[in-house]
Amino acid sequence: LCSFMNSSPIRNNTATNRPSTGSIDNPFANMSNDQMVQYAFLAFGGLVALKIIFSLLLGGGLGIVLLPVLYYYALQNCPNSESFDAKRELKRVMRGTHLPEDQQPKGFFEQGLNRLAASISTELATSLGYECEITDYFGAAKMAFVRVPVAGTDFYWIGVFGKWRFIGQKEVPQTKTD
Repeated sequence: LCSFMNSSPIRNNTATNRPSTGSIDNPFANMSNDQMVQYAFLAFGGLVALKIIFSLLLGGGLGIVLLPVLYYYALQNCPNSESFDAKRELKRVMRGTHLPEDQQPKGFFEQGLNRLAASISTELATSLGYECEITDYFGAAKMAFVRVPVAGTDFYWIGVFGKWRFIGQKEVPQTKTD
C-alpha cells in the first residue's frame, strides 16, 4: 500500500534551459568578494549614519537645536506685566476654571451661582488689600505671586506663550502676635 515511501523523488536535471550567469537565482553570483565586502561596509555605514541622525533628532540633539527656537518664540510671546489683573485672575481661580471638566460646575444655574460666589469672595478677600509681585525670567516667562492676607493664601501664575496660567495656591500659616 505505501510503495511511494521507499521510492526516491523524480528529479529533472535539465539545467540547459537556465542562463549560465546565475542572475535569476543568485544576484551575487557574478560579483567578486571584494565588491560584496565593499557593499556590506557601505550598507553598515549607512545604518550607522541613520542611527546617529535619529538619535540626534529624537534624543538630546533635537532639544539642542530647538531650544533657541523655543526661547525666541517664548520671548516674542511673553505677556506684559500690565496684562496681569490680580482680581480677574483670582475670580477665575475661585470659579474653578483651572479645574478639570468633571469638577467644574455644570448647568446654567450652577455656573451663575458659582460666578456670583467667586465675585463676592474675591471682592471681600481683596477689599482689605493684597500683595502682587511679578518676576521676570529672562524675558521669556513671568511669574506672578499674589498674597491675600485675609484669606491666608498665596496664589501663583506663570505668564508664558501669551497667556497667564494658574499654577497653584498655598496656605500661609497665620502668625500669632501677643
